[in-house]
Amino acid sequence: MQELRGRLLYFGWRNRPWRLVADDGEIDLFPTITSFFSSLNGKRVSYKKFPRLDGCVLKEDEDSELRFECVPSKNAFSGETGLVSLFNVPGFPYLDSILIYLSGRLVRVRVEDGEKMEISADMSEEVFGVYLKNEYTNSCEILCGIECEICKIEDSEECCVFLSAPQSGLSCEKFNLPIARALLERLARGNPNAGRIGNCALLGNK
Repeated sequence: MQELRGRLLYFGWRNRPWRLVADDGEIDLFPTITSFFSSLNGKRVSYKKFPRLDGCVLKEDEDSELRFECVPSKNAFSGETGLVSLFNVPGFPYLDSILIYLSGRLVRVRVEDGEKMEISADMSEEVFGVYLKNEYTNSCEILCGIECEICKIEDSEECCVFLSAPQSGLSCEKFNLPIARALLERLARGNPNAGRIGNCALLGNK
């Protein structure tokens, strides 16, 4: 089994490397994950995503009706020609969403080729939690003072990329996936107004 722990800096599916920064160095998670996908190809599997997308488990399961397929092609999930493309596991495209939710946080990755992969938040890390503004949006509220203390709005190098300032006031867009993806793409290209992926966690509705 391969066990990894570090801070995930994920900038989107097409933006490589998928950086995992540990005390003893940095690795690219993409080859590890795609190697696992290849080893699972054609096997029956089960898939579970954690509450609030704090992680997921994909594993071989002979009793499952689902079969994992991994073939070179092009589709909307990978966005390019490559190894990881077809999944007939309902909900599995949530992997990209989970990596966005976990980006900036300490994570644990456990991989047994041909058997099991688990990616989850390292719960030993204390992180700031945010609440959704209301039940109709995935934008999160920024309480007074948090924009300086947590979001670092006054420091462009340390400012969190997910901090947004729409007409309705400051908000966190880390868990608003279409906007979060666009903001990570902008950061990958070099965002002059933000230099950090915040490690906040979603607490849900108040």
